[in-house]
Amino acid sequence: MKEGDNLAITKIWAVNDDLNRVLNYIKNPDKTTELGDGLKEVLAYTTQGYKTNEKEYITGINCDPKTSLKQMMNTKLSYNKMDGRLAFHAVQSFKPGEVTPEKCHALGVQLAKQMWGNRFEVVVSTHLDKEHLHNHFVINSVSWVDGMKYDNRKSDIDHFRELNDAICKEHGLSIIENPSGKAMNYGEWNAEKKDGIYFRKIIRYDVDTVLSYARTLDQFKEGLEEIGYQVDLSGKHWTLKHPQSKRTFRFYKLTRDNHYDEEHLVERINNNYLFPMQPVADIIPCKEYQGDHKKLKGIKALYFKYCYTLGIIRPKGCKQHYPSPQLRKDLIYMDKITNENTFAGKHDLETLEDVLAFKLSMQEQITTWISQRRCIYNKIKRTHDPELKQQLEQDKDTLTSKIAHGKKEIKLCEDIEKRVPDMEEKLKQIQELENERNEQQIEYERSFNL
Repeated sequence: MKEGDNLAITKIWAVNDDLNRVLNYIKNPDKTTELGDGLKEVLAYTTQGYKTNEKEYITGINCDPKTSLKQMMNTKLSYNKMDGRLAFHAVQSFKPGEVTPEKCHALGVQLAKQMWGNRFEVVVSTHLDKEHLHNHFVINSVSWVDGMKYDNRKSDIDHFRELNDAICKEHGLSIIENPSGKAMNYGEWNAEKKDGIYFRKIIRYDVDTVLSYARTLDQFKEGLEEIGYQVDLSGKHWTLKHPQSKRTFRFYKLTRDNHYDEEHLVERINNNYLFPMQPVADIIPCKEYQGDHKKLKGIKALYFKYCYTLGIIRPKGCKQHYPSPQLRKDLIYMDKITNENTFAGKHDLETLEDVLAFKLSMQEQITTWISQRRCIYNKIKRTHDPELKQQLEQDKDTLTSKIAHGKKEIKLCEDIEKRVPDMEEKLKQIQELENERNEQQIEYERSFNL
């Protein structure tokens, strides 16, 4: 059920990031603006002024909301638990018109105290920007009491819902009486929300493609195996393994509505005898390339070829195609690949040497900006002139924006450095397979003519 449906609902998911950079923040509070980790981002999002009536509805439990980031980081540092899951982000949502902002926030604080208040630092923020009022909770993953980590097991999720239901009943509010179905993980939920692509969606597309023509279970199994899958239809629950995946999926877990369980799969195969085959809808948002790809060289030409093979772009006048099994998983990263391609074109980067030179130049520039900003910090501390202080603050913010943008460009350079060898290897494998197929076809035609 989505946020905004007609009953009170709850959701909770983990926030993950590399926290090595947090040590710099702990040692130097002036560097708060340099911290780009997930905890800062989720705290910033959940406490945005326009969402919370200019922060009127924000409460800290076992922490001060104004210094919650530093307190949570200090807790992690004191117990030497800076890695792994950074925090947890939970949501409590109410039926539109059922609660006032004040009551919504009070119920959120009550729920947070009962759920985490005896051991964890929590920030509760009430958002008023949607028709349905809802509370956001940011929970530190490390307990300030004993340093134990909050794992968010299924029993914790069930307890969270039970507490929420009890509070809602206590105040005469609506709840879901008979919840059903399994929750979608956050990555898939976010991709689905943006109409994006995620791994299960790619697998479902492949299964649907084969189901569109298979008239027996053997044809269904062989069709999936031809595009690289490992398929087992012998056990109680049928399974398949994507060629680029380390894990095996059960068919019925491809969606939450059991549309791919054994019974439904057999029914769809049998229906191919009775009804015309329907084409499978394309899941790849493809863009037509208007430029002259023949003039591209080096990295830019490699990215173009890879994006074309991946099905992200197509030359003008060419039909779109679905990528080979060797590339299908990379559809998940097509936004990143597109951004890298655009970045390389914007800065005319044709070789890895060009990328490295750009990265080193940007690192030097960032070092200069940080030094300039440090000088401005010192001037702000010394000045008593309000107008000068305001101008210095603006200069500091400008430098901070430049530093953040520069770090993003460095990250893009590092991604390109990793991506280029991977693309070259995969395209080489595809070409080798294509050559092998052509040789087999020629050999077959020769034997047939004989």
